[in-house]
Amino acid sequence: MKHIVGFSGGADFQACAGWVLDHFPKDDVILCNSDAGGNEHPLTTEHIQWYSENVHPVVIIMPLVRDLGGAGARSNAVKERRESLGGDDQPLTFADLAYIKGRFPSRKAQFCTEYLKLIPQKRWLAENIPQSESYTRYVGVRADESEFRKNLPERQWDDYFDCELVRPIKDYTKAMVFEYIKSRGEKVNPLYTLGFGRVGCAPCINSNKEDILNWATRFPEMIDKVRKWEKQVGNTFFPPNIVPGKVICWVDEVVAWSKTSHGGKKIPLPFFQAEAESGSCVSKYGLCE
Repeated sequence: MKHIVGFSGGADFQACAGWVLDHFPKDDVILCNSDAGGNEHPLTTEHIQWYSENVHPVVIIMPLVRDLGGAGARSNAVKERRESLGGDDQPLTFADLAYIKGRFPSRKAQFCTEYLKLIPQKRWLAENIPQSESYTRYVGVRADESEFRKNLPERQWDDYFDCELVRPIKDYTKAMVFEYIKSRGEKVNPLYTLGFGRVGCAPCINSNKEDILNWATRFPEMIDKVRKWEKQVGNTFFPPNIVPGKVICWVDEVVAWSKTSHGGKKIPLPFFQAEAESGSCVSKYGLCE
């Protein structure tokens, strides 16, 4: 029996990986990082490498154009865009995926997870685990993240991967997650000490106002990247109506909105901008105390 854990570089999945390593033989534990198509921050990539070298090996899985399968095959425009990438065995980036689809993912159509993470991982498992050997999947999902996740069972059958799916840290709070990681003597992704709430993608399509401002303030090159992608795809990265009263919201408009208080009024940039220049920790989780 193998025990499979997706490892994104975020704290929840790191705690999940730790739980699995604490409960099963290490030789039977496989940690998989399905590269998010080049949309991670270098600090996240470095943290995954540190974990792989110091705690437990992490298999890096590269999404490929062929992972799209027959998606959009009836559309000539989609066919042409796919062919322009150079073949089905070429790496599939976040920008390529949006270009092929003609749009960016959204909360209601989060196809980035499917094509950049789940399908590549399923392909890797099929290629590397004998059919005679079974496996269980574990995910770092917590009940207090949303009403939907609150109602998820701790264990269920995963029809997609045809195996049992376990959520071992479902009842953990975020504070418990960080405490558990600390108890195992591990570091966390340094982006958390810079005040970020989401660290998987840089930025995530679901980033909140604070994280968007933080990206723009600390790492403007991440915003430059999104601006370039928007021109390439001809569509907005962030969802409609993220800026109140504005249906279509290009990245520069979203960044301008992130610098306002409730009601859209301009406010001084938050304390973390000044703190960033001094190198101080501004973690919202008290990680530097």
